[in-house]
Amino acid sequence: MNVCKYRIVEVVLCGAVLSIFSGCKPAEQPAPHPLTAAVMTAEVTPVPQQVKVSGQVDGTREVEVRARVTGILLTQSYREGEFVKAGELLFKIDPAPYEIALSLAKAQLAQEQARAEQATAEAKRQATLLSQNAASAKEAGDAQLLADSATAAKEVAAAKVKSAELDLSYCEVRAPIDGYAGRLLRSEGSLVTPGTDGLLTTLVQRDKVWVRFGISEQEFTRVFAGDAAIANQAKVTVTLANGVKVNELGKINFVSAQVDPRLGTIQMRAEFDNATNTLIPGQFVRVDLMGQTITTAVTVPASCLLQSSQGRFVYVLNAEGKAQMVPIQIAQIQGPDAVVSAGLTAGDRVIIDNIQKIRPGNPVQVRGNPPANK
Repeated sequence: MNVCKYRIVEVVLCGAVLSIFSGCKPAEQPAPHPLTAAVMTAEVTPVPQQVKVSGQVDGTREVEVRARVTGILLTQSYREGEFVKAGELLFKIDPAPYEIALSLAKAQLAQEQARAEQATAEAKRQATLLSQNAASAKEAGDAQLLADSATAAKEVAAAKVKSAELDLSYCEVRAPIDGYAGRLLRSEGSLVTPGTDGLLTTLVQRDKVWVRFGISEQEFTRVFAGDAAIANQAKVTVTLANGVKVNELGKINFVSAQVDPRLGTIQMRAEFDNATNTLIPGQFVRVDLMGQTITTAVTVPASCLLQSSQGRFVYVLNAEGKAQMVPIQIAQIQGPDAVVSAGLTAGDRVIIDNIQKIRPGNPVQVRGNPPANK
């Protein structure tokens, strides 16, 4: 009797277990709800590559005006900061000692010239007597030797006169070039000497200026393909510190043949016409270089760029309406826009917002389009 009861209980338990397992069968998962995002259609447009760096303005000619003789600085004949012409008198150093030295040199020259004339005449007389057998060969030779020595002494004296005249001319310090004069570095009444203490002022030409700058090796390769000949053809513009862009277009006139080991950059220089004196030597400016043109460029918002371990990518909406990762190469980023040099083609639909929520394979509903019929 008990055995029959136990069997009935086992049958009931087995039925209950089967019913439990049959009730736990997983249901089919619903399809993920499409995310809404804005999409742009890629267009291929040629874009010139650009690089922005800092540069410094130099005058095409910057000349130090120095004292070339020792003396007291008597007068200053120019106004600081004004334009002066080549040959214009800038300073005058006390000429009295050099006038005396010139007088002494001239007197010595006259003395040596008289001696040379006398010695030359005696040599000629001895040569005549020798031809008449009235003098010995030694006497004639000695007379000629004295004449040659006197002539050499006269030439030395003449050189001293020229040297004294040159020193006297240095007492008037004149502008070697046209340019703008700098501040006065030695005041009137100062004792000036040649060398490190002889700097009086500087002259700078500003009708044309140079802008010096350097770009990294990577940028040089990207923008100019590492070719100095291409770099020499680059268009250059500058912008002042206050944001004003200078109208003049610069021309590259120097590209270094090697990378600067201290800075890791390739040094370059551009020349600008500066008739309006907009650019001032010594000031810092922003330099914009226009390099090679990317013929297959696609411009997208920089905000839609993503980064993975394999590099940068964007999401593209494929034919099935799903997000697809597309690796890309970035040529440059200009403000809010990024220029893609490889990875995208004309007609690609690039997802440009809501990208943080999107995953590869997610269906995407284009914002502004009606949802697909179910």
